[in-house]
Amino acid sequence: MERKTLFYSGNGNHQLGAKIVNALREYRGGDSVFSHIDCDYFPDGDFDTHIPRFADIEGKPIVFYQSIYEHKFFEEALELIWAIKRQYKAAYLIAIIPFIIFRRQDHEEKLDEICRLRMAIDRLRHAGVDEMITVAPHSPKMKQFCDEVGIKMWEVDPSPLFAATIKTYLQTVPTIYSPDEGSISRAVALAKLTDSRVIFSLKNRGLNNEITIKPEEESEISRIISYYQKEKQFQEIYYADAKYIDGASIVMTEDEANTGGTANKTGQRLKNLGAKELFLLAAHSVLSPGWRRKLFENDTFDKVILGDTIPRDYEKRTGGKIHDIFFAELIAQTLYKRLQALA
Repeated sequence: MERKTLFYSGNGNHQLGAKIVNALREYRGGDSVFSHIDCDYFPDGDFDTHIPRFADIEGKPIVFYQSIYEHKFFEEALELIWAIKRQYKAAYLIAIIPFIIFRRQDHEEKLDEICRLRMAIDRLRHAGVDEMITVAPHSPKMKQFCDEVGIKMWEVDPSPLFAATIKTYLQTVPTIYSPDEGSISRAVALAKLTDSRVIFSLKNRGLNNEITIKPEEESEISRIISYYQKEKQFQEIYYADAKYIDGASIVMTEDEANTGGTANKTGQRLKNLGAKELFLLAAHSVLSPGWRRKLFENDTFDKVILGDTIPRDYEKRTGGKIHDIFFAELIAQTLYKRLQALA
């Protein structure tokens, strides 16, 4: 395919999209052409969208960027992707979707609940997405759903940025804590980069301090430890007993910070069990209403470290209580590799 690539961005966290293009140019030179789509509305509230350079799209690989943290950005993305691929005849479309609002609605077993993540992936494919780059997906279901409809999905792992940040703050080797099974893989990835051990809890049990664990839970704990030791070749993984917490610098990993209430309560228990320092890491700053009071109550965390897949405007600022990390470079690296594969 022709080397020149057109890069389009919708309104969903446009700032990150622009940073990705700037980082990509460091790898590819000046051949990545950035265009911010003219998104407006008709008087009746319907989209009035115009795609610049549409005559240049036909037969070319196109990169479309949109962080989908509100429903309106999903509908906008579908319309723009369809137009780029179906109307203007792009040869191939890579969608960078760092965050998707339907991430938790992935439970096929809950028959009374619409599996919106599967629905969203299916609609993205029908609109024209060939490949998708995302950051720290909530669960493996996103990859499964992409595979089912024929989208190649690439996950950007924020662990290198988190590791570099933690090493700046801490002079000692931390203990990485996963509050549930779903976060263990992220905790292990971070632990490998910081030469740390991992401790974890089960969602239905929480932190353990001289609590009798039921036999079925013992079996589940053994299964998890065995999987990471044998299948992932990571030996330093333990259940979160108090002996691993007392006097330790604890780094708690999550995929997102939402209301902050659960994270704060968990952090309080870690502090009560003797944690010397406590850090919270999360890739996605969802920050639902009331999050400041819930997250920062009792000064539980020494530092909260959040990614920029969702913009934090003035209303979500804290005056320095949060350390922001920026994913543009990591996303650009993944995108560069995918474009090279198409060349």
